[in-house]
Amino acid sequence: MSEALDVAREFIAAANRGDVSELLAALAPEARVEMAGAVYEGRESAVHRFFVPWVVDVAGRYRETGAPTEDRPGEVAVGYRFATPRGLREDLVYTYRVNMGHITEIVGRFA
Repeated sequence: MSEALDVAREFIAAANRGDVSELLAALAPEARVEMAGAVYEGRESAVHRFFVPWVVDVAGRYRETGAPTEDRPGEVAVGYRFATPRGLREDLVYTYRVNMGHITEIVGRFA
């Protein structure tokens, strides 16, 4: 496995546990997160404006689907099925850019 995939999997494991401090630690301070057209600049914004309300607070869980793809060093795309206890189900692809063990960018798209 590549470093990018390892970091992405650790990030999603933290999201699935609802571990906000680990989500913050995985992102670079200047991380950029784009989810379905909304852009969050900086790790605090990304975690507290997207991942906490849309994942942690709703007890959402990601399950990896398919084989991750790595087109460039430091970049990996991973498919997920996201589900909540209240019945929301979405198929997503997150493309991660990783540098020196931290996520610098996540671009999320509906699959």
